Amino acid sequence: MSIRLLWAVLFMCAFTAVASTGGSGCQQSTREDVEDDEVGPEGSGPYAADVKEVTREIIQNLKDKKISRNFRARWDDAPIVALIRPQNDTRFPEVTDFFQEDMLTALMNEFTREEFRFSQRASDVQEAVSAEKEAKEAGERTDRTGRRTKLGADFFLRAKFTQLSRTDGNEEDDTIKYSYELIDTETDELIFKGSHDIRRVSTSKVIYR
Repeated sequence: MSIRLLWAVLFMCAFTAVASTGGSGCQQSTREDVEDDEVGPEGSGPYAADVKEVTREIIQNLKDKKISRNFRARWDDAPIVALIRPQNDTRFPEVTDFFQEDMLTALMNEFTREEFRFSQRASDVQEAVSAEKEAKEAGERTDRTGRRTKLGADFFLRAKFTQLSRTDGNEEDDTIKYSYELIDTETDELIFKGSHDIRRVSTSKVIYR
């Protein structure tokens, strides 16, 4: 083998070794207990996957409690569920609209109009319950006797987001509690209530734009 060919072979071997070492190094994570959540702005706080997880949980509650079947058996009509605008006490205000839109879309995709009908309300739940009753009594909204003007809700679906956070100056650690409840608008009875805690960790503050 000529000296020139020998140098070429040695150079290629060295290049391959460096490339292989660099590649495996890029695949190793320096973070623990975060899995893939450190990638992108979703590394801290509530984000799309969390919202969808809670949405699925709410839909399953509606099915498990047989809300539609029991209501139809009594009133021979599909119940009307109004989504109350979520109360958001976290540092992620953008999640409010994201959750509301995602929740309403998921509900309408999951259930037929014969199972549920849906509407929205923007006010506080207790004020909304009182206003709903008054509007029904005045004939301004649909009630269970069949009067129909505007759509009156039989149930309110309400969500609330709270946050517990800590930082050591380098890492942001957020635990977000998603709580939700279904309320009978005519009796104020709590039909079901649940909560879902999700923890997110990131090495830098998240800015949503």
